[in-house]
Amino acid sequence: MESAQTELNLYGLVFSDKETKLTELEKKVFDLIPLGKENAVTGSYIATTLKISKRHVIELVRRLRLKYCDIGSTTSNGYYRFKNPQEYAEYRSKAEKEQSRRNEVIKAMRLTPMARKITAEMNQTVKQKTKRKK
Repeated sequence: MESAQTELNLYGLVFSDKETKLTELEKKVFDLIPLGKENAVTGSYIATTLKISKRHVIELVRRLRLKYCDIGSTTSNGYYRFKNPQEYAEYRSKAEKEQSRRNEVIKAMRLTPMARKITAEMNQTVKQKTKRKK
């Protein structure tokens, strides 16, 4: 198994250099991801090259990111490794904004008619169980 470098020295901040083990397939995926946003490759390209599904590529990239690999992505061009702090900051900002939008949707969904119906049904079930215990 290969190790990924996980030390980052950004503006004088040094983060852990803890080694993270990559599986053979994760290493192959990581090696196919080029440096620089302008060189991004699509998930379809990686999937075809490795003869795996595009969904599997998405999951492998997610796991690589969880193992502290510096991988960015674009909606249309695909995956890339950060070549400089600006690419990192741009991707992180985009990801945080997207997460914020998703959180807004989840919050709103808690107040939809279906959510209210489910809550009412759950409350009714709890009341019935409470009455049976007495």
